[in-house]
Amino acid sequence: MIYTCTVNPSLDYYLKIENEFKLGEINRLDSEKYAAGGKGVNVSIVLNNLMIPSVTIGFLGGFTREYYLSYLKEYTYIMPLFTQIEGNTRINIKLSYKGDNGLNKEMDLNAHGPKISDNEFEKFKKRIERIDNGDIFVLSGNVQEELFEKMVTILSDLSSRGVKIILDTNYTLIRECLKLKPLLIRPNMEDMEELCDITIHSEDDLVKAGAALVEAGAKNVLLSLGLDGALLVCESGAFHSDHIKGNIVSTTGADDAMVAAYVFDLQRGADEFEAFRYACAAGAATEFKSGLATRNEIEECYKLVKIERKTINL
Repeated sequence: MIYTCTVNPSLDYYLKIENEFKLGEINRLDSEKYAAGGKGVNVSIVLNNLMIPSVTIGFLGGFTREYYLSYLKEYTYIMPLFTQIEGNTRINIKLSYKGDNGLNKEMDLNAHGPKISDNEFEKFKKRIERIDNGDIFVLSGNVQEELFEKMVTILSDLSSRGVKIILDTNYTLIRECLKLKPLLIRPNMEDMEELCDITIHSEDDLVKAGAALVEAGAKNVLLSLGLDGALLVCESGAFHSDHIKGNIVSTTGADDAMVAAYVFDLQRGADEFEAFRYACAAGAATEFKSGLATRNEIEECYKLVKIERKTINL
């Protein structure tokens, strides 16, 4: 079974302004909607779209909890197993608007989220106990500083039980858990510099940094490079994909779609090369729409993805 964990989920409030956004003035919205947010939940939604069951866990509470859970009911292959807390699950604002140059822009306003008590975390730990050898545990999204050591302990315990670990979270947590030999890590550009204590000037620097993280324990290092495409460094080499040309509607959830698609393709027997190609397709397909990509959309983009092998100059 695949378990996705979002320690600090959010109810996302999407706002769209078709015209230029004017700071300090009243701006009229053209559309608005709510959605269950959180990087781990996004991974589960894309897995659902690929008809792969997953259990999604984390913490939910307050007046936003019931709406959040009701939203997830539309997904046949998602099994919510959240720990209820006293605090309110945060609401994040996702604003899409036109800049003064006429180009589409995005702005995120993310709340800090509720405090998790020791008692609530103990209840969460009991949910973790059912995860066993051969399962996959995807930790996505920021982990609050006060929960850092507790999550390291949980990840260490899961690894010792033969659970495959995937990390798309704080670089400090990734660094601490490289010794657990995670199946996949997905740092961003800034994380790479912190993890490897270098300044990255080129793609060659990124490849070297990725190779160093593989040497330190990561099985696969997946990097989204925005309009410059994506990069995968793994035990069998380094691979680069250019970004597919198309109209980018929203980048929200694109990285989560990549993680979900990579796991999906590995699970059905693909090698790292093909899994990377499928991940790139999922990321692009998500950027080309409002919302997370469906299987048909991913497979249409898959036809356009081209991968090249990169030389690792250590």
